[in-house]
Amino acid sequence: MSNNSPPSPLLTREGRKEFDLAILGGGPGGYAAAIRAAQLGAKVVLIEQDKVGGTCLNRGCIPTKALIASTNFYERMQKAESLGLSATNISIDFAKVVARKNEVVAKLVKGLAGLIEKNGIEIIYGQGEVVAPGLIKINNRDVQSRAIILATGSLPASLPGVAHDGKKFICSDEALELAIPPARLDIIGGGVIGIHFAMIYSSLGTAITIYEAQPEILPGVDDEVVAMVKRLLKRKKIEVLTGTFFDPQKAGEVSLICVGRTPNLTGIEALGLRQEGKRVWVNEKMETSLPNIYAVGDLVSLKQFAHVGYEQGVVAAENALGGNRSYNYDCVPYGIYTQPEIAGVGLTEKEARVKNPNIKTGKFPFGALGIAQAMGEIEGFVKFVADEKGKILGVHIIGPEATALIGMATLAIKNNLTIEQFGSTFQAHPSYPEGMQEAAEAVLNRALHIEIRGLA
Repeated sequence: MSNNSPPSPLLTREGRKEFDLAILGGGPGGYAAAIRAAQLGAKVVLIEQDKVGGTCLNRGCIPTKALIASTNFYERMQKAESLGLSATNISIDFAKVVARKNEVVAKLVKGLAGLIEKNGIEIIYGQGEVVAPGLIKINNRDVQSRAIILATGSLPASLPGVAHDGKKFICSDEALELAIPPARLDIIGGGVIGIHFAMIYSSLGTAITIYEAQPEILPGVDDEVVAMVKRLLKRKKIEVLTGTFFDPQKAGEVSLICVGRTPNLTGIEALGLRQEGKRVWVNEKMETSLPNIYAVGDLVSLKQFAHVGYEQGVVAAENALGGNRSYNYDCVPYGIYTQPEIAGVGLTEKEARVKNPNIKTGKFPFGALGIAQAMGEIEGFVKFVADEKGKILGVHIIGPEATALIGMATLAIKNNLTIEQFGSTFQAHPSYPEGMQEAAEAVLNRALHIEIRGLA
């Protein structure tokens, strides 16, 4: 950074203390920005209308994974005999599952609030409104700041012609709080959110139908991974209707609307910021169209992930205090907590071939991996996509520990490792990372534990 020591707070002409940085929204992007700015010595105020942690912690990433932890374990218990174990009268108490989920979220929210306060950040709870650059009104109080970061997040998108009533037609927020699993659930939207809830409620015995208007589910996921996901969903008797519009007149007991999320402009309308569609426009430094106003997270992102918000928040905070950081989407991993897990980073094979028809791919099945056989987790594969010079363009995984394994690939792509360097780095045996090495070696026709076609 060009300036690691922000100017000291001052008093305005009205005698009110001014902050170096005010942040509207306490989700991943907002609190990451607040903590980074505090680390740099700035006087920071964080304004949050509800609870810190945003959608991710309170109504998204964490609570869904808490439910998935229970339902996945429940499913594995039902397969105990395959591991030589006897288990009878296995049941699941969904009320207790939901209660545990709430306890996990509450503990993390409390811890995060404490962490923010320990960094010397003032938290103001309430609905803030940015009425002008440098001025936020909240709870009958004026908050003045040299710079502002907008991190107001997103809201569940609505479906035209469907009146969301929280009972028959619900969004993901209500789906997390259902006291009793419905006998039948229509899920409108075959993206990550829809697939997560399909897996959760299918495990509880709910009959699921997924309606996806687009030709395929899971946009942005490699085609071969999607094909396997569809096979797994069919095995779980989850009906998937692609290229199909949902008819609300024929809705069943409960219909979950999860057709994406839309940027939340509440509290910032008066600024008249430049937008790109529904998103607030920012440049690579996270600057908006107005001086000293930055924006991060779902409000601006092309990829609405919490970890994108984290990084954008840090970039915005440093730049707001005189730094010169940039953000891009070149190396953004994702994870989907199905059973088995899905993860990816970089270009899919289809995306890569559009740019370069000479790409190479290598794939290694988990079924050929000793540790996978020993653990009874043999479904899935690791797939590498590289160009003719050996540059790794993308890595895609469906299988055990996929969301952990993708970290290796992200590090490799971020640091421009070649497929040769990745493939020649031996991994411990027996371990799942061996599958990563073997897939990279498959690109080079050197994989040891699968047949390589075309060799004499």
